[in-house]
Amino acid sequence: MIKLFTQAGCNSSRKAHQCFRDHDIAFEEKNFSSAAPTVSELKQILCLTENGLEDIISTRSQSYPAIADKLPDMSFNETLRLLCEQPQLLRRPIIVGRNKLQVGFNDDDIRQFIPRHIRRLNFQQTLVGLVDM
Repeated sequence: MIKLFTQAGCNSSRKAHQCFRDHDIAFEEKNFSSAAPTVSELKQILCLTENGLEDIISTRSQSYPAIADKLPDMSFNETLRLLCEQPQLLRRPIIVGRNKLQVGFNDDDIRQFIPRHIRRLNFQQTLVGLVDM
């Protein structure tokens, strides 16, 4: 099952949520505004990243400047605990599938989470529409 990590008031999170609803894709949502991520969840996410913490920390967060100088000196576990305490430092949405990860919302990239048979059907419908033109 797809796990969607979101934050209240985040437009990109709303778009990801709506995309899954529009395609009738089952997902489990965890809103960081009401329930902070666990260390275990963050480790699961980090296992799927290419660049580790760089991929999930939001340097555009209002909280980032206060911790930016401290991050290089923090241990991995200290950084994970910090992210659990201050989830607003995480980029969002974070979408986790079986062996797939997407950080942030992108219309094209989110298609990887749409089952193949639905993507094929949509493609065939598009082709029929082009032929009818």
